[in-house]
Amino acid sequence: MQALIFPLWLAVLLASHGRVLAPAKHRAGAPAAARHKASYPPAELYAVNLNESMRYRPFDDAGHPRKNADRELTHFLRCWHTGKQHRVDNRLGRALYQVARHFPGHRLEIFSGFRPKKYCTREHSRHLTASAIDFHVAGVKNEALIGWLRATFHPAGVGYYPNGVHVHLDLDRARDTYWIDSGDTPAPKGDVRPLSAIGDTAPDALEATSDEPVEMMEPSEPPSGDPAIPE
Repeated sequence: MQALIFPLWLAVLLASHGRVLAPAKHRAGAPAAARHKASYPPAELYAVNLNESMRYRPFDDAGHPRKNADRELTHFLRCWHTGKQHRVDNRLGRALYQVARHFPGHRLEIFSGFRPKKYCTREHSRHLTASAIDFHVAGVKNEALIGWLRATFHPAGVGYYPNGVHVHLDLDRARDTYWIDSGDTPAPKGDVRPLSAIGDTAPDALEATSDEPVEMMEPSEPPSGDPAIPE
């Protein structure tokens, strides 16, 4: 049987054609997105009183801190009364992202971040230093959120408002602090302490450790001016 003899030019053409048909996953220049999925997806945040949304992502795909993440969050958590900003405590940003990762698919609704002294009734409010946040996780009961926050972050300040829509979290503390502020709700039968002081780590001096409930506007268009200052 006579052996088939291919011309050299035809052998070169077939070899080149074979390389063109090689699967994309074997190519050295394949896009990074085709090789792996992002390990640090963005968290969905919504500022209720500003009617603004943000996709917060403190880390890149490799897990390294993003350079502009703190600045972006600082702007997002600005005072909705005045528009003033205060650099956000970076521990707070990391905690918010951890909350979002623990409750995937649920938007974090922010009611208050930084607030100037004029809009704080507590002398030592952590909102003054942008190290506190009042928020709610959409679709998650506040009671469940409170339990998880208290078990996860140490030391931390966690506030529960049974008659409100949000919870409070701050991380600028030397020890864990927990309080319940229910306004006019009566204390449980047989308990003579105010309900706002109940909690196994709540201190006696509530004024110096807790934060006040935040006022809230209905989600709508951002306010055009400061509603607290008469024209």
